[in-house]
Amino acid sequence: MPLAASLPLPPSPLLRIEDSTMDSPSDDKSTGARLPLELERIVFEVAARSCFQDIPILMLTAWRVKHWVERFLYRVVLCSEREHETSSYVPFHILLQRIKSKSSDTIGSFVRCMSIESGIQDVDDLVITLVTCPYLVDLYVFGFSGVANSGLLPGLVALQNLQRLTIDLEDVFVNQSIDFGSHFFRHLTHLELLGCGSDEYPDVLAGLDAAPNLTHIAFNLVQEPAIAHDIIRGYTRLRCIIFMDIGQSNIRPHSADDRFVALRQTRFVEDWLRGATTGEDYWSLAERFIAAKRAGKVAGSHYSIIDTGDEFWWQS
Repeated sequence: MPLAASLPLPPSPLLRIEDSTMDSPSDDKSTGARLPLELERIVFEVAARSCFQDIPILMLTAWRVKHWVERFLYRVVLCSEREHETSSYVPFHILLQRIKSKSSDTIGSFVRCMSIESGIQDVDDLVITLVTCPYLVDLYVFGFSGVANSGLLPGLVALQNLQRLTIDLEDVFVNQSIDFGSHFFRHLTHLELLGCGSDEYPDVLAGLDAAPNLTHIAFNLVQEPAIAHDIIRGYTRLRCIIFMDIGQSNIRPHSADDRFVALRQTRFVEDWLRGATTGEDYWSLAERFIAAKRAGKVAGSHYSIIDTGDEFWWQS
């Protein structure tokens, strides 16, 4: 299952992916294996999880090893015009080329987390990719104003296992009602809304409680946080309510609510990548803060925290 020969790859360990696929299954001699295959597979999978950068090298070992570890290479996919500190992801164009080459009908099934920040010229490419990633559980879409007119919705509704979503819903459901009880929202547990205006709150938030498994919600670049909080504070299923504080002075809780968190953060994509690869992100940060308040370690009047990447502190 080689990558297409025309795929422009940067000088990186990913170049070795093509080399690892030069062998055929018949070339893989397992007679030299000193461990049972089940145990050998565990060893290689642990190694792949521990160091993403070594996966292309591990894939050179044997055909069976490539079959075991390749899926970890495509677990996190990122489309961005900027460089990011972590390299524990595959660029979007590599995944797209692999899908379009039809060299593997299952490559999309390896993808679990995807961030589409910017850089896609053809939104149809995004739709094609989403449709072929049925087990995607975490999707971050940012910076696509008016993308619904280009047909993003069919790609989204095809995601039946989505658990975490960051998106501007008004950009997707243009002139359409949002049914939070639909299959698309059935497994959703974490939702971050981008750019939601106060005039959109009744349409977007009124039916939010219909999402059967939604427990965490965050608002980013929103207007009138108090109005949004007033609408959703009666939703008892919600365990965490976050308002991203990027300098606004009006982020205050509408009333006493220990689920309310004002979070100051600027490195959004880096935080998403950290969460996708390690499980530690702003959601887990807010959860720890709420737990500290409920344990009496933080004064109940404190609700604002600042994310520094590896620690947090609070202010009244």
